Amino acid sequence: MRRVRVSLLSTLALGCLTISLHAQVPRNNLDVHRPPSRSSVPGGPVDLKLDHCFHQVLANDRVRVFSVEVPPHQSTELDSHNHDYVILSLGKSNFQISGTGTTYPMQLEDGEMQVLKGRWPHQLANLSETPLHLLELEVLQEVHPDHPLCGLAGQECTDGRFGNSDEGRYTQSTLFETDTVKLARIELSPGGALPEHRHDHCHVLVAIDEIQFRDENHDGGKDLHLKSGEALWYAGNVVHRLKSLEKQNARLVTLEFK
Repeated sequence: MRRVRVSLLSTLALGCLTISLHAQVPRNNLDVHRPPSRSSVPGGPVDLKLDHCFHQVLANDRVRVFSVEVPPHQSTELDSHNHDYVILSLGKSNFQISGTGTTYPMQLEDGEMQVLKGRWPHQLANLSETPLHLLELEVLQEVHPDHPLCGLAGQECTDGRFGNSDEGRYTQSTLFETDTVKLARIELSPGGALPEHRHDHCHVLVAIDEIQFRDENHDGGKDLHLKSGEALWYAGNVVHRLKSLEKQNARLVTLEFK
């Protein structure tokens, strides 16, 4: 199974808590975002919808999903992040997050995620020669990352599963869970299918890679196509099976709301 890392970035402790599916990263690797530096940004914070770098993908009473695109060596506005949120890197990225008195350098691999605490205005600056593309999933009832049930420096999440059949391979791994949300990652090989499973709660499905797949349930099913960074919303009490129609591997993320 491919290693996946999710991190927690907190303004309360100037550091980055990093975990993987298999083992916690040694503590001497946790200080990369600790050194503070001064940042001066004119004007006050703006709502994400007013920042030209943010494009709303989905919004309801549980979550706001934004596609964030920043040209090389440019920055977003000083944005008002009023809630905890998850950052998902679409492509390899090199950027920094700057707020009053604090700057965190960030280097993420394609598909890597971090959890950030809300209620501190900050901006993103793209440090690379290529456009920065992120997805932000703002959880309106908060993530509560300081008190995880598993993952995020808590005990290891153990409810992952995988399979290999004539159709193809699949893996499903919980990256972290708190009292409000559960974040999981799905990987499907060509023709691979995630077996029938149940979601008692509402959830959002996000494509890391572009994917065509069939969403099957007891009433039949439908073929769907998601581009990288696109999202689908599902109400609770859903029983379904997801089968890839792609000729290459594809990755998805689910964020379930309790």
